[in-house]
Amino acid sequence: MKFLCSILFLGLAAAAPLEAFAPLPNEVKIVGISAIGSGCPVGHAFATVDSTGTIFDVAFDQYVVETGPNTSASDARKNCRVSLNIEFPQGLQFSVVDTTFSGYASLASGQTGTCRAAYSFSGGGGSVAAQKTIRGPVDTNYEMNEKVDLITWSPCGDYTAILNVNSEVRITPTSSTSRGLMTVDSFDGRLHVQFAAYWRSC
Repeated sequence: MKFLCSILFLGLAAAAPLEAFAPLPNEVKIVGISAIGSGCPVGHAFATVDSTGTIFDVAFDQYVVETGPNTSASDARKNCRVSLNIEFPQGLQFSVVDTTFSGYASLASGQTGTCRAAYSFSGGGGSVAAQKTIRGPVDTNYEMNEKVDLITWSPCGDYTAILNVNSEVRITPTSSTSRGLMTVDSFDGRLHVQFAAYWRSC
């Protein structure tokens, strides 16, 4: 049984009208990445930014959650905290507020697969979280969108920001007999966290 989960973060405008400022290509760079957690051993989290500076991608290749025979309770829940040091033109700030969970789920009756993601800026305001759940029995591809009401912007006045992305994947309940497996990304075994940034002038 499998539950594959990818997470897409989309930046949206705040409730009040705002003018968007898109950085020029190659003006946004990830200059550092650190990762810690049971779902991302050292050397197994990767980050890239596209040429427009608006799409970020974080991938993991050992994010596996399972329950069933010969597993422990800790195998049914994994987490990872990734910190991205992002460099961009001074005078801009960005926010990420919309999350889409998509993937493939194969869960037995009574099993629940959950993806949770939260992000915050070091030195900034509070955090924004989104969570989605899919219940067994199920064997299908899915896509679920979660909008959040709170807008959190990167700190203003600098040319760098540290974005912290906290993710968790779990299966409940744990079982010694009913097999359940959550891997991430159906094609290459990686969990992808993608977010498109909405930019504005400070």
